[in-house]
Amino acid sequence: MSGNHDAAIDAVKRQLPSMEQAFAGWPTAMPAGPFDVYGDVDLYQTGGFEDPRLVLYTGVSRLPTLTVGWCLFGASRNVQPGKESLPSGAREALTDTTAVRALQLLAVDHPETDEAAIEALTVPGVTGSLVALACAVHQEHEGRAVPLGCEVGTAVYACHHGPVHLGSIAADVVLIGSLIWIAKTETEAEVAE
Repeated sequence: MSGNHDAAIDAVKRQLPSMEQAFAGWPTAMPAGPFDVYGDVDLYQTGGFEDPRLVLYTGVSRLPTLTVGWCLFGASRNVQPGKESLPSGAREALTDTTAVRALQLLAVDHPETDEAAIEALTVPGVTGSLVALACAVHQEHEGRAVPLGCEVGTAVYACHHGPVHLGSIAADVVLIGSLIWIAKTETEAEVAE
């Protein structure tokens, strides 16, 4: 990473709570959403959506008191188009038309569409559909690839209470949101060793 990129991330981080701060009151208190947060995540990236601007990141963070799952969508400003097709379990999870609408809004990368996406996520069943999508995609990666250690800053639009199985890991809560930044904390060569 360049020094300018690191400095920009550090400037944003100073304005956001860490995962530890946001979930300090767990399990009696949850952060009120929507909210912004940053933390370390073991992350997989998945493309293959019809809208090439949309990329899904799934991952897990382990805190002393809970395990957090991530279902993060990146739009054109911070992701590259995917080249693989979605696994069948993920396609099945996208039968909820309101969930698909939320995804379409998240792909646009505009404050007004973010607000509309947050509204779409309040419809009963939508967060469950997106978590099912994340679980199917995460399962497809697990055992075939090693997750990349990253630090992410994200806008969290909805929380889905667990336990939810992201592959072999049970998450206490899954955060659904859109990336503000992503920074690799380890290289792919380090992961391969």
